[in-house]
Amino acid sequence: WYRFCLLTLPVLGLSQHLPWKNSENVVKNKITSSGCEYPFQPLNSGCYFFSDVQMDFDLATSYCAGLADEHTHEVTLAMLGYDIGNDQALLQAVVDNGMSFWVGGKKGEDDQWVWQDGRDIYIDAPFWDLEEPDEVENLCMVIHPSNNSISRAFVYDHDCSGTVKAVCQAGNIKCPEGFIRIENYCYLQSLPNELPDRTWQEARDYCQALFVPEGYHADLAVLGLEDQDDYHSINNILPEGYHFSTWIGAYRDTECSYKWLDGRELPQESFYWSEDYPYCGEHDDHVIIYHQSSNNRAHLYDSIGDLASPFICQMYKDY
Repeated sequence: WYRFCLLTLPVLGLSQHLPWKNSENVVKNKITSSGCEYPFQPLNSGCYFFSDVQMDFDLATSYCAGLADEHTHEVTLAMLGYDIGNDQALLQAVVDNGMSFWVGGKKGEDDQWVWQDGRDIYIDAPFWDLEEPDEVENLCMVIHPSNNSISRAFVYDHDCSGTVKAVCQAGNIKCPEGFIRIENYCYLQSLPNELPDRTWQEARDYCQALFVPEGYHADLAVLGLEDQDDYHSINNILPEGYHFSTWIGAYRDTECSYKWLDGRELPQESFYWSEDYPYCGEHDDHVIIYHQSSNNRAHLYDSIGDLASPFICQMYKDY
């Protein structure tokens, strides 16, 4: 299969071109009208940065990660497969640019191609060019204008030691101090942070007063959001090894009807509830999450909001 030729530059002296070494290349936290931080450019709903320096794959990975030092979001080599609109926009941008760019995929020891976020890359994915991947010794991936069409770009396997430009992608917001990332969100768990127990309202007031990046706010944690994995979220947001009743962002709205803080209903038949709950006692006006060691599952229970308990805060994007 025809392999494209790439111009190379010596690695010596490259550090002077790296964005974290040259403050003129990056203006910290400057948000453009597109919603992307400078120097990232919008492509569909994503934010991307195309380097003007060629480097090997490992250095490209560090190059992108280094951009995060001056920005509010995590930064990686670009990855495909999350959003078809973003994928198509990125491929078209490579066509328009006419150059090759590293992306964040690599073949592992088991010969399985994997994105840097851990997702598998299948050899029948539509972004591979015909007969790709086709070289056993090529363990990394580039996007390159098609060898057979001037109007399309595809992914090719490539020698990791080759020198190619990098395309970086801004990903999740970086979690503030005290928060941890679980799936797509940042959470602050009171127990690992050695915070005192609070009533439900005190816990909510504490969460809402937390300092978070511009464009975000904090509140008690909720479940069932569109980009949350329902089963894994309820089992993962509690600190590992802790078995304490913990406040989350749900409350009783009417006699025996519960809601999340964002206004969504929390139906009585939801699988989140423990068996025979909600109990709907006279004073059971708020909701706790509790991890049962007996079945290694977390469930919801209605409880008395004036009781002091641990709590979990969550960071949300403003809309």
